[in-house]
Amino acid sequence: MNGFPVSLQGFSLYMNALKEVGTVDVELPNIQFMTDTVTGSGIAGEIEVPIAGLTKSMGMKIKKRAVNSQFTTLLAPIMHQLAFRGNLQMVDPGSPIGKTRNRKIRIMAKVTPKNKNLGKAETAKAMDTEAEFEVISIRIFIDEIEVLHIDKLNNKFVVDGINYLEDDDFL
Repeated sequence: MNGFPVSLQGFSLYMNALKEVGTVDVELPNIQFMTDTVTGSGIAGEIEVPIAGLTKSMGMKIKKRAVNSQFTTLLAPIMHQLAFRGNLQMVDPGSPIGKTRNRKIRIMAKVTPKNKNLGKAETAKAMDTEAEFEVISIRIFIDEIEVLHIDKLNNKFVVDGINYLEDDDFL
């Protein structure tokens, strides 16, 4: 079933693929290409050209309802390997009975901490702790099929199996 995504049914966060940190909210990176402005003879004005596969700094935010020991571990000034696992609820628009299906989503990221807001302590309220990271590498899988792989330290910008930083694959 192709369908379209309706909602995310939750995520769990794992550190180093083993230790579950729990259910979190994640603000995924905004992927912006580095650009160069081209002007000159034969161009009416200027063109801002994205540089294939090269991205600007990518940030990720993780929010959790309260501070716990696993979440504070992410403040250590080292590279952390994170895995987010969840389900996407899909709806088949062609189905007369509104048939739904879940698709697995997995996001793996290598990150370094930039800052952490421990939240606030208020009786009968969530602490709303938040951490912000620099993303070094990110991989996204839908139903275990890799759809995106960006790795800044290993020259990878792979979309649907094509690495746009390897000359032979896209020229």
